[in-house]
Amino acid sequence: MTKNIDLLLINSFAPRQRIASDAALENGLAMIRTYLEDRGFSVYVADEQRVSLVERGVPQWCTRLLRTLVKFQLAYNGRFKILALLALLLAWPVQSLTLRFRKYHMDKIIDNIATLVKTEKIPLVGIKVWGGAPYAWSVKLAKKIREVNPETTLIAGGPHVKVYGEYVLAQGEFDLAIMGPGEEMLEHLLNKRITVPTKEAFLELVHREIGPSPLIRTGHYHEQSDYMFHSFTIPKYRAVDMADKVWFHTLIDGLGCTWNKCSFCTHTRQNTYYTPRPVEEIRNEIMAMTSRGIAFFRFSSSETPLGHGRAIAQMILGENLKINYSMFARPGKTSEQVYKSYRLMIRSGLRAVFLGGETGHDEINDKIMNKGVVRKDIIDTIQCIKLAAVAEGLSCQVVLSMIYPCPVIPGVSLEDVFEQNVTLIKEANPDAVIINPPGVFPGTVWFEQREKLGFKLGNSFVNELMNYEYSIYKPVEFWQNLDYTLDDLDLRKILKEIGRLNKAIVDMGVPINISDDYLMMSQAIGYSSKADLFEFKRISFVDIISGTCNYIKQITKTMNERSKLLAASNPPTQDAPAATSTKERTQW
Repeated sequence: MTKNIDLLLINSFAPRQRIASDAALENGLAMIRTYLEDRGFSVYVADEQRVSLVERGVPQWCTRLLRTLVKFQLAYNGRFKILALLALLLAWPVQSLTLRFRKYHMDKIIDNIATLVKTEKIPLVGIKVWGGAPYAWSVKLAKKIREVNPETTLIAGGPHVKVYGEYVLAQGEFDLAIMGPGEEMLEHLLNKRITVPTKEAFLELVHREIGPSPLIRTGHYHEQSDYMFHSFTIPKYRAVDMADKVWFHTLIDGLGCTWNKCSFCTHTRQNTYYTPRPVEEIRNEIMAMTSRGIAFFRFSSSETPLGHGRAIAQMILGENLKINYSMFARPGKTSEQVYKSYRLMIRSGLRAVFLGGETGHDEINDKIMNKGVVRKDIIDTIQCIKLAAVAEGLSCQVVLSMIYPCPVIPGVSLEDVFEQNVTLIKEANPDAVIINPPGVFPGTVWFEQREKLGFKLGNSFVNELMNYEYSIYKPVEFWQNLDYTLDDLDLRKILKEIGRLNKAIVDMGVPINISDDYLMMSQAIGYSSKADLFEFKRISFVDIISGTCNYIKQITKTMNERSKLLAASNPPTQDAPAATSTKERTQW
């Protein structure tokens, strides 16, 4: 007899892919499933975030027509603006039609999930919530489940909860939310649920034993820092988890950040600074992944400190492991030791670094960002990584992340910041740059001191921001506005200011809006120069705007083949392949 599902885990998703790596392996839900199944629970994961499923529900003629119009629009945009405008106007109604088809399909998935919950009387449903359209979809799903099976407890988790906290619960669509690691807490909740007859009694029990707030903080987000989090879980990916996915695995190398003081950063919600994960555990996870053909990794912590990175690199080289990985790093003072550390990490497989610089203006980085670094640190760190890569004869690319426009201080104008940003990028010469708008998120210094910094937020701002979806297929003049300003800049003016800086960066020959995961993907298919990155972005951008997957499907196939080849060169392990679930539903 098949055991009923104790917990349904759902990955929220958008009508369109937003970046080429959207369909990377879903490590978080696989970790939770692995942990709970090892303890006897029946868990099913529903994940529609896959490479080719982005076209599901839209007629082929519609996607083909839209793709053609988008290609015309991008081809003519530089020299023949009238033709580009014409292509845009022709594409607009087709865009609307494809989105209507797509959203109808997403609504059908909601109905199918709700039917499954009702039929099997699933007691707990956990939704991994992402921002924008996926959040709106999650809310709609939660309402439908509540309607068809009121006894199901709805739990939100994932990145959106870590950013917005209690605001995710403000409208009442979710019964509980978990901010932090969910494995141990979900085990606790599942055990408690079977002790009481009703959902109401269960929630009363939870509030009595855990606390009155429906927002449950675990791990580094809890005041005592280790609440319901005592070990890391290595996820057991199944064939269905890997199907139609980009094979790079998000590896938890540690938790937190050694600085943890940036005024704009939501990671400061964590109550503990950086905690490294034991290198032996990282070794075991890498070997478990390579045994499944996965050899590309993205280290997940806000920052991999050089000491820990060096220890990981020594382990990789000592075990003769063959992998590629990317990581987040913090700029700092360079030295011979720093240079040798990067050489070691590059030798061990480091291929991309995401570096948060925020701004090229030292006073702004100090008084507004509280970044704890100066422009010389940023420039020196980037140059150090580049020199280390040259010395090793290997590729390691750097993406520099910045915030612009931003609050300013007396005596410093926004134009001063713009000019300092431009000169920073010229001197540092990163492989790619990402310019982020000045986000004002709950729990940050910027949010708490918003008026002092020049921000004006409407009463509904946070809710609008949680649901905001960038309409990249429209000119910014037609994007939905937010009830939010920075000094005399509303959202559209902020976006135009970002566009001005982006243009200056592109004019220098530096690609924009390419993150470390993009760099990993492009290198995996043989791209290495900045010209290659421009081409990679240009072609993949057609897919993203048109809601198709022609190119991304090709590069995913190539990358996954490279992953298998690289993984096959690793020492054999004794790990057996993960068992296949008796309840696999690959499609809704």
